[in-house]
Amino acid sequence: MSLILPVLLAAASTMSGGLVRISSDRTYYDRKEGFACFTGKVSVEDPEYQLHADRAFVYMGETNDLKRIVALGNVAITNGTKRAYGAKATYQRENGVVVLRAGEDRSAEVREVDPDGDRVVRGKTIKFWTGSHQVEVLEAEISAPSKGSMDSVKGMLGR
Repeated sequence: MSLILPVLLAAASTMSGGLVRISSDRTYYDRKEGFACFTGKVSVEDPEYQLHADRAFVYMGETNDLKRIVALGNVAITNGTKRAYGAKATYQRENGVVVLRAGEDRSAEVREVDPDGDRVVRGKTIKFWTGSHQVEVLEAEISAPSKGSMDSVKGMLGR
């Protein structure tokens, strides 16, 4: 059963600046404390991206403006041909930073799907800034098709 909170829809202007739709099997919302907890088949639909996870916590300010989103467990973020996977993702609206973290059994990963071969960046932590092409990867492993080599990776990272 999917539940959507109209209050959160109005409050959750996120990365793209548009409204976001958040659904899950169960939702706990505490307006006084300014947070909501979504569990079970969490789906965040934004005009710019989609996020899926086992759980997500949404933190809001006094005027119900979005402050932070923390997604946990089997996190998948998609945007066009770009895909990101990890055990945990945190988005801080104030500075536009998304931090994707690895799990015990799998690296964090950003993948750009391409007919000539996917370009993949893996690491313990992948940090990227929305609205810019800046990316930081800790303990990085990068793979790209031999055709284009580093130009392919730069294209994936938006450079």
